[in-house]
Amino acid sequence: MTEVVEIDGYENDGEKLVVVGDEKATNQISFQLAQDFYNEITGKSERLRELNSDPFILKLHDIEQLHHRLIQSTEQYNIVSFHETYTVNYVDDSSERHSSLERLKLHNGAKGAAVEEFIASYNILIILPKTNRPQEYKITVKLASRVAKIEEMREQIGSMPFEIPLFQLENANAAAFSIDYVDSTVANALMSVLKSWFNTVEKNSISSSVKTIRKLSHFVPKLTKYSLLSLTCYSIWKLSEVYLVANVDAKTTTLFALLSVLCAYLSIRFGVFAGSKAEVALDSIYEQSYINFSGADDNFIKNSSSKIRASKIKALLSLGGTVVVGVGCSLFANWLGS
Repeated sequence: MTEVVEIDGYENDGEKLVVVGDEKATNQISFQLAQDFYNEITGKSERLRELNSDPFILKLHDIEQLHHRLIQSTEQYNIVSFHETYTVNYVDDSSERHSSLERLKLHNGAKGAAVEEFIASYNILIILPKTNRPQEYKITVKLASRVAKIEEMREQIGSMPFEIPLFQLENANAAAFSIDYVDSTVANALMSVLKSWFNTVEKNSISSSVKTIRKLSHFVPKLTKYSLLSLTCYSIWKLSEVYLVANVDAKTTTLFALLSVLCAYLSIRFGVFAGSKAEVALDSIYEQSYINFSGADDNFIKNSSSKIRASKIKALLSLGGTVVVGVGCSLFANWLGS
């Protein structure tokens, strides 16, 4: 029985070939035909997939560019059919499906809700030069709004007694490209088109200093606790020079010791409280990656941006409050001791 024994093939004078039968057989076919035979016999196709976590700002004209790029890249082939489908999922759990780019542009923004996920699917039938039948290539581009996902999680954990670092969700893949194919050469060419298109989509980012501070945010409660405790101990030492003088009675010494312990305890508790608030606020600052198709998306992004600004202000106020309390205690102790 004769069968394809090595689908990977080998190079011969620049052309990839596959041996049919045993190794001594002289019958050779191109790798393109071998892949076509495999698909025709088994009905199976291969899949090529790429993931990306870069923060992006997707707009409607980017989808138009993707459509034009795919049309141009497939002009070299004999195209039997080119069918497209666009699926838009919204934050209110509703969705819409459009059969063409024109319909997508026509109904864009009619829903009145922000977009949570966008999926573009292209089914292309291609007849390659060395084959006599059309091969199906299914291209899927899936883009998720990181802002929509994170804000949804923020609402879910709002009533919970614990916090989740929202910025860690930035590592999740927001873009996925997949191609179900028969011929790997065509698939790789199409994937390069998708990747080059995604590189042209506007990217978003936050400053490197904010990223560094976020990574160290779990040290903030310890920093504020021990910093405030150190300043309190310094204040107590300065006050001891005033109240713990020679011939001081036992009552004054006892009261001073008790108040010193109380101040040290309060400084620890306030330092931990302020540091925890600053940590939570820093963890809520994230890179915005979103889909902007309509005014509803604009409003949703503005709301998210205001929450991020509020987190920055809370972090600054928490850290600033700790500094003010610590320095104020030190100045007060120096004033009493002067």
